[in-house]
Amino acid sequence: MTTLDNDRLAAAKLWLTSGAGDSPYLSAAVYALHTVSCVDVDSMASDERWRLYVNPAWLAQACIPEIATQLAHLVWHLLCDHASRAMSLQVTPATAEAWRIACDVTVAETLDGSGLSGHRLPRPQHRQLPAQRPAEEHYARLSRLAAAPESADPSRVVPPPGDGCGSAADGQPRGYERPADADLPSTPPVAADEIRRRVAIEFRRHVTERGTHPGEALRWASTVLEPVVRWQDVLSAAVRRAAGWANGFSEYTYTRPSRRQAAVRHVVLPATRRPLPSVAIVVDTSGSVDDGMLGQALGEVDGAIAGLGVPGHQVSVVACDAAVGATSTVRRAADVRLTGGGGTDMRAGIAAAQGLRPRPDVVVVLTDGYTPWPERPPGGLALVAALLRREGTTPPRPPSWAHVVDCLMT
Repeated sequence: MTTLDNDRLAAAKLWLTSGAGDSPYLSAAVYALHTVSCVDVDSMASDERWRLYVNPAWLAQACIPEIATQLAHLVWHLLCDHASRAMSLQVTPATAEAWRIACDVTVAETLDGSGLSGHRLPRPQHRQLPAQRPAEEHYARLSRLAAAPESADPSRVVPPPGDGCGSAADGQPRGYERPADADLPSTPPVAADEIRRRVAIEFRRHVTERGTHPGEALRWASTVLEPVVRWQDVLSAAVRRAAGWANGFSEYTYTRPSRRQAAVRHVVLPATRRPLPSVAIVVDTSGSVDDGMLGQALGEVDGAIAGLGVPGHQVSVVACDAAVGATSTVRRAADVRLTGGGGTDMRAGIAAAQGLRPRPDVVVVLTDGYTPWPERPPGGLALVAALLRREGTTPPRPPSWAHVVDCLMT
């Protein structure tokens, strides 16, 4: 059976937005989907272009509430822009499953709060995760808890065809998805942003009238409608994202047996594990940066690192002005004693951080921005540049390869 029963799909959309589904705020998103018949998916999936791939056989036998719930599940992936967020985390085919689980956990909380039952989706308690937290934080935790698939070439690991999400969840193209230039309708990024804004407005109005808070969705709506956020939150999120990227790497260990040991006798095979990321903080101690700004920024970095469970012995601080003044390993970033006070050249500090042993996975640079930067991104690590400034100042922008956070101090 390859012909879609469009009447059943229309009935599910109506049930979701106007009937017992009680999610009228999703109308703009649900009716923006472009339907494609596809026998290669188990039920339904979506790509980043808002194309909805539907298995006709599944559609014919599934009940209307089940179809509606799966629609809501996919729409929330698109509304939350999980594919672009995966790209910013540098999610690969080998780490995509952890990211999909992290996103599905937040979507499940939203569906539960809306009165829908996404029974196939994981809940926080199923994965030893805290409730009501962003997907990036879940991803960092899942990356630490689960070993990477043991494959000779992790980049070749592909998502299972029936994973129930599609590239809308993780940005990893599926074989059944049509190319961008296919002769099919699609939703461009600008139009998608407008849909998100319309849904956010209606969602906030709905929540105000009903007094409910469906999971991460309320925080999402605030982000869409109020793009100016506290720099503290942005800095903490940037550190968590960088750590999440670093957690995507794995290493071999002989401290526990490989799951494939039984298949090979007389040879000891190593297992894989994901170590906690090590963090280096490069602090601009030049005369143009005051202690108050540095103190605030160090405190926020402290909180983000502590939330990820990184122990103190894996945090190093490099004090730097025109040259490297001191390097110390501390329990908390706020414990560092700052030296310096001359000119500014963060290239020296970044180079010193790269030379630390063990080599850091994440480097956080705290500076007022008036510094030269390396011509190329430092390889093998994620770099977060926190620009510390006062009202009325506009420092030069760091290079595009850095994760830049604008920290306007009060």
